[in-house]
Amino acid sequence: MTFGVRFVFFLQAFCLLTIHTHGQKKEDATAEEVKIEVLHVPKECKPKSKKGDLLNAHYDGYLAGDGSKFYCSRTQNEGHPKWFVLGVGQVIKGLDIAMTNMCPGEKRKVTIPPSLAYGKEGYVKTI
Repeated sequence: MTFGVRFVFFLQAFCLLTIHTHGQKKEDATAEEVKIEVLHVPKECKPKSKKGDLLNAHYDGYLAGDGSKFYCSRTQNEGHPKWFVLGVGQVIKGLDIAMTNMCPGEKRKVTIPPSLAYGKEGYVKTI
């Protein structure tokens, strides 16, 4: 199955561990293409996520066109959140952008264009 449409992700960052990085570059203007709606910010908002941080997050993926769910981290991997290093390409570029400057426990709704997800042709999962 291929998806050449915008993705909508609901993100919840549960844990944030800082890994020190040096020589970080500023993100390019692609951040403007990711639409971010903050749904919840906890009272305590330190530290905020940055490139090189190790994140632990649950997220749900929906197709923006018809709202159908294509991924849920709570039903995959025995319900464990996904661990990844932010900004190094371990997740799609749109998630790297969308999860930058998040607080631990913050919830966001983000819309990611195909160019920052799986592209025009989409992602084909082979079984």
